Amino acid sequence: MKKIILLILILNLTGCASQSLTGNAYTGTQARQAQIVKMGKITKVKNIQIAAGPSGVGAAAGAGLGAVAGSNVGGGNGRNALAGAIAGAVIGGVVGNMADAKLNTLEGQEITVKLENGTLLAVAQEIDKTEGAFSVGEEVSILTSPTGITRITR
Repeated sequence: MKKIILLILILNLTGCASQSLTGNAYTGTQARQAQIVKMGKITKVKNIQIAAGPSGVGAAAGAGLGAVAGSNVGGGNGRNALAGAIAGAVIGGVVGNMADAKLNTLEGQEITVKLENGTLLAVAQEIDKTEGAFSVGEEVSILTSPTGITRITR
């Protein structure tokens, strides 16, 4: 029963780890801020991966599951259980961290835009799954916040 509860907890925490670095995603502090808007045409698109960084949830969850599973090795009592729990926590933590890093690697694009004044500007951002990838030749807006965060939108 403990294992089932732990698994449900892990799945719930993993769901909280999703991130969005698309042109359409704003944080609460970015809302209601004036932005400078420039217009341009996409001249180059390069597919990239954005390593958003592991959240730590995978390592913690893997260590927890590994400890529970490892403690059952060798009969589930005494020194064997303790050794199994320690080994399981280490192995589970490593595997969980690798899974977490993979889940937090985002598919993105480095988008180069030629502004109306001839200036070239490149921005890396996540591909919006609802709108799809950008293409060469598209007319876009480039929005820059007072803090320097720049995004490309259609």
